[in-house]
Amino acid sequence: MKFIVLILVGSLGLIACAPPQSSSDAEPAMEILGRAFTEQPPNRARFSVEFEEKAEASEAAAARVVERANRATEAVRLASGDTVRITSDLNVRPYYQQVRRRVREHEEQLVENVHPDALLGYVARVTVNVTVLAPEQAGTARGAALAAGPVQSSPMQFFLEPTADSQRLAFQAAIEDAHQRARLAAQATGAKLGELMLLQEGTGPCLGSPSAAMGSYGQATVARAAAAAPAPALSLRDATPQQLAEAAEHFALAADLQPQRVEARVCAVYALR
Repeated sequence: MKFIVLILVGSLGLIACAPPQSSSDAEPAMEILGRAFTEQPPNRARFSVEFEEKAEASEAAAARVVERANRATEAVRLASGDTVRITSDLNVRPYYQQVRRRVREHEEQLVENVHPDALLGYVARVTVNVTVLAPEQAGTARGAALAAGPVQSSPMQFFLEPTADSQRLAFQAAIEDAHQRARLAAQATGAKLGELMLLQEGTGPCLGSPSAAMGSYGQATVARAAAAAPAPALSLRDATPQQLAEAAEHFALAADLQPQRVEARVCAVYALR
């Protein structure tokens, strides 16, 4: 056992006494940052619509507005080929008689008398949020929702949901940019660009922590409006989902796909000769 310990100590002593490597033996290198901004077509669109009903009883108001919102939802699915994701939210609030309150000598203000005896009824509102998985169907999907007669609608927005393919495309462009920058920098110094020694995704430094986020995905709001289409003769308030879907083209607005910007950055180390 003592013999083994002596060997280990001897080995450690040899390592400790080894001469350090001369810094002059290190190969010259250059660190460079590569950036890329690519434009890619959107793969998602979204919009929302709101429906409102009122009644003396809260359950009656909620039942009416839910029925209207569900018909609109089914119409959107029919018009878009079911390429949508839909979520809905219900809000019910009371409303009261209004009374006049003097705020200045010659000025009055209408306010609600929130006493239970002044309760008139309830207002129920459903917000339907629609995400269209096939952006080319976005105009038709929104047309079906508008045909159902919402009290409010949001602008159409296009966006790029991150995918491996879209990120790899931007990443490859950033690598090519880093190589071109390194080549130009080497020419400026009169050196010859060597092989790629290290590549790291992010903003650098190359031997530091990599960036957690690689791409940024912008949103674009549709600004162009289509020419007004003649309204259908059918009263759509009580229309079936199928009738609303068929009327979608009369309410469809322009929905041109907006290119989305994807950014990628890399940090690279090249050898110099």
